[in-house]
Amino acid sequence: MTSMERVVAALQGTKTDRRAFTMTLSLYGAKLTGCPLTEYYTVPEKYLEGQIAVAEKCRPDIIFTPFALALEAQAFGSEIVFIPHDAPNVRKPFLRNLNDIDKIKLPDIEHDKSFLYIRTTSQLLADHFKGKVPICGVLTSPMDLPAIIMGVDGWLELLLFDRKKTATIISLMSEYFISMANSLFHSGINFLAMPMMFTNPHLVFEKTITDTVVPALADMFRQLKGPIVFHHGGNPLAEYLQHYQSLPNVGGFVLDPHDSFTEARKNVGENRLLLGNLDGPSLGKISPSRSIEKARKILDNRRGDKHFIFATSAADVAWDTPMETITGIYELMQQYGES
Repeated sequence: MTSMERVVAALQGTKTDRRAFTMTLSLYGAKLTGCPLTEYYTVPEKYLEGQIAVAEKCRPDIIFTPFALALEAQAFGSEIVFIPHDAPNVRKPFLRNLNDIDKIKLPDIEHDKSFLYIRTTSQLLADHFKGKVPICGVLTSPMDLPAIIMGVDGWLELLLFDRKKTATIISLMSEYFISMANSLFHSGINFLAMPMMFTNPHLVFEKTITDTVVPALADMFRQLKGPIVFHHGGNPLAEYLQHYQSLPNVGGFVLDPHDSFTEARKNVGENRLLLGNLDGPSLGKISPSRSIEKARKILDNRRGDKHFIFATSAADVAWDTPMETITGIYELMQQYGES
């Protein structure tokens, strides 16, 4: 079977030759090719070379576009910094004074250098893998992007206490997000993953989520030309899945490393796609044998779950993750056929 066939089988709940699996190896491609990160995250052809190396050496069933959310913030005016052995990060949000939100303007999606990089890498990946390996696009949630444009505290303050300004920001983010997401679908990605932080009761009052956040996302998602993978965003998700399972165009949920698959299944039923939940960023701190044992426990827990894709959770697999860990997990997958 091809990777595309395995992933489609997980969506449909049909048998496969082995369990579909992926690891978030966006960053790892730069390590495999020895590419400086300042080039890797600015030159689309360099990113493509990195992901070709990932496909050849790591053999995941899903390839990712750049997991570099700071690039979107940069397009809106935030200052970013390149960190050794990591994706770029926001150094300074664009806006600090909430009275100045009228200064936030939509960037030129067609010509802004950050957006061009994201769109071009998506197109290059889709053209290269030509439907044999699914391409998962990555964008910031439109409910999280304001936090890296105006700062976490500022966005929380608006969400909780200023409905008028919140509505203004959501309208702006919606216009951007729908246009950008659909441009990625047009370029050939198969689905779109988004870390979701400000949809979670760990950060935002549940009433704000049900009254403001979820209705806004529903309106945006129903206008998309392809499916969404709802990513936990660094917080436990399983116990709150009932809030999101009716959102349009959501194809699956990536769980947090601390989530219970049993609880997740209780809240969304047996037929929704679940992904995860091996912690990717910690794989550089533990031995290959321990990593493989953690993966085995997850696979044993999900044995018989036809709507499950083994995946790493959280952010990118750490730069210093031993190659033996990745190849060992791939080899482990061969033991879990007829899923």
